[in-house]
Amino acid sequence: MRAVIFVTFALLAGCSSSFEKVKTMRAQAPDWYEARKVEFRGEGYPSLASIPETAADYNPKRKLELSEADVRAALVLFNSDPRAKAAVETPEAMLAWAREVRRAVEGRLPAPDFMTDAEVDEIKARFSVPRARL
Repeated sequence: MRAVIFVTFALLAGCSSSFEKVKTMRAQAPDWYEARKVEFRGEGYPSLASIPETAADYNPKRKLELSEADVRAALVLFNSDPRAKAAVETPEAMLAWAREVRRAVEGRLPAPDFMTDAEVDEIKARFSVPRARL
């Protein structure tokens, strides 16, 4: 019986020190901790019951007509911008420029310095060792 009482008091003493540690940790928590704690609990979110119902005179077709007018106005605004104009170069002029740049770049490329086929075969032969199979 004494052992049970002793173990109970030991557990209570251990738990009380743990509670004190938890309290000090909560007191020293950063500012964002409270906001995250509320988020983890799921508090602060709207309830599904609070979603408003649509009015009886709600007409989605009317909204579509309004959005069509908005899209057309945005398209006119976009096309009137000077940056929306098409390219002034012809495809032939673009190809001529590409050929000129290619000639300039190809003249500056260093010669490739790769291994020959014989060197590759020599390396493969070094690692081609028979292995035991079960």
